[in-house]
Amino acid sequence: MKRALPLGLLGLVIGASASGASEMHVTVYNNDLALVREVRQVEVPKGLSEYSFTGVPARIDATSVRLSGGKGLTVLEQNYRYDLVSRQKLLERYLDQTARIITKHDKVHEGILKTAAGSLVLETPDGVVLVNDDEIADITLPRIPDGLITRPTLVWAMDNSGATRRDLEVQYLTNGMAWHTEYVGAVDADDKRMRLSGWVSIENNSGATFENAHLKVVAGDVNRAPDPRPDMLFARTAEMSKSAGFQERTFFEYHLYDLERPTTIADREIKQIQLIEDREVPVEKIYVYEPTRGTQDVQVKLRFENTEEKGLGIPLPAGKLRVYREDKGGALEFAGEDRLDHTPRDEEVTVYLGNAFDLVGERQEMESRRVTDRVFERKVQIKLRNRKESGSVSIVVREHPGGNWTILESTHPGDRLNARDLEFTVPVKAGEEVVMTYRVREEH
Repeated sequence: MKRALPLGLLGLVIGASASGASEMHVTVYNNDLALVREVRQVEVPKGLSEYSFTGVPARIDATSVRLSGGKGLTVLEQNYRYDLVSRQKLLERYLDQTARIITKHDKVHEGILKTAAGSLVLETPDGVVLVNDDEIADITLPRIPDGLITRPTLVWAMDNSGATRRDLEVQYLTNGMAWHTEYVGAVDADDKRMRLSGWVSIENNSGATFENAHLKVVAGDVNRAPDPRPDMLFARTAEMSKSAGFQERTFFEYHLYDLERPTTIADREIKQIQLIEDREVPVEKIYVYEPTRGTQDVQVKLRFENTEEKGLGIPLPAGKLRVYREDKGGALEFAGEDRLDHTPRDEEVTVYLGNAFDLVGERQEMESRRVTDRVFERKVQIKLRNRKESGSVSIVVREHPGGNWTILESTHPGDRLNARDLEFTVPVKAGEEVVMTYRVREEH
């Protein structure tokens, strides 16, 4: 049985960085998570050795690392070193050792360092010197102390009884990466057709850059424990090429989108890659009055079908849809935006854009009586006003009766959508007010 040796007792230290990877694969999930798999060609000497694997993200989950190096290679021990070089850490390591300080007035102090934070205290042959932080121009230390590193590093203790040239395949999870989708819709002046495009935005705040990576993104809600650490700041770039975009396929209970070409995902960057090229989709503008929202506003919504016959028919990842609309001169003006949930193919999509300026709804409960201890009857009146100068509209009125309910009478036909939702479609001409009423019996 092989015995794991402390890393400090191993003779050889070798290393490599992510830039030397012969393969790089990155799969990004919606919820601040990515799976990284990379292959590096390395020389591993016979017997016991220490191997430093640099270039890993600062937010790596070190417990998720999986290493495969082929037959005859045994990993005895793994350490994740993240004690990075900084001013504070260097000074802490040099307490009670010699340091040299030059002030902004070119005065030189050399002596034994006694403090590492705030004003620095040196014990010199001429006495104790206190130097304020704002007076320091330069601090000289003999060398970087052992144990401090410039980049997060995985360190393995290995025992190699086989070939010395190997392909090391490393796989791990990291936080600090996420993706989301942005859609842009341009609606014609007749509100009948929409040109729809979609972009995937990759956010990389992991602390590492992945060069020439084979990128995949997964749409779906993957269960995992939340990470309380805040996101870092990021820069923004975009890839606007329409070629070699994402190819979609199913994976487990999710949908996976695979970029057909390698791409570099830089740290502190948002990268945008096209998901859907311009597609023309038939749309329907609908007006919805939902009195339970406690408002007289009539909502304006767009509805379309995610079917192949209507120009789509692809799984749509959750994201924000911004809608623009042509004016009389053909220019596009912003009309509103809404969020899409993950939408499978062949499902209907409805997005809320805003409230109609010239349409008003008003609801009043006219009667309410108790039939029995569990049965109530209510009469509801709804007024709908169309203040447009011209044009008839149909307003969808949505009500939500309680309990086990039955419509006893109604001035307009209603549709029972489900156990909680009742819907009326009411035509209203320009300049007209329409009054509709219905009586409902509710059993609780």
